[in-house]
Amino acid sequence: MAMLLIKGLIPAYLVLAGLFMTAACSGPVKTVEESDLQSVEGDSAAFYLGRGKMVADSVGSVLKRNLMRAMGEGGPASAVEFCNVNATPLTATLSDSYGLEVKRTTDRIRNPINAPSPLEQKVIAYFQDEKSKGQALTPKLVLDDMGRKVFFAPIFTAGPCLVCHGNEANMDTDLRERLAELYPNDQAKGYNIDELRGIWSITFKNN
Repeated sequence: MAMLLIKGLIPAYLVLAGLFMTAACSGPVKTVEESDLQSVEGDSAAFYLGRGKMVADSVGSVLKRNLMRAMGEGGPASAVEFCNVNATPLTATLSDSYGLEVKRTTDRIRNPINAPSPLEQKVIAYFQDEKSKGQALTPKLVLDDMGRKVFFAPIFTAGPCLVCHGNEANMDTDLRERLAELYPNDQAKGYNIDELRGIWSITFKNN
């Protein structure tokens, strides 16, 4: 089933690929004080920040389009089933197409497959700290412990997210039962609008 959904999606993301290129700022490599991250900036970072945003927007658009289709066809419970079966292989296929490691992760996971690495935990904590201070959150380019560049960007909750990630008391019975069945240790409920849901983590394997 996953491969049937994946088939035909590559042209869609190729069309989207040219829409999201962005530039970055200039400056030396520095350490982010709050979380001791080695943040990369400067002329060499502009390409990676731009490409990271393009990939995140493109993959996110493909996932959202298929998720909304599943929800329209079978309601929220169907959307949850789509995520459970197809989100990971679909993301992996698109990752391979770009030659990158693309991941969405959070400190409040639903699927254990998406658990954050130690570096991702630091980035999430950094974004949370900045948001608590009222700072605008912007994508970051960071070096991991292997010296690879990793693009990170915040993911915020919007209205449609709350159908499956909001107050459990507002969810219909079918959805609550399906979540309990598929994700018995689910932590990804109870969000409100414009909260930090998680992050994009995109690793450039060849620097």
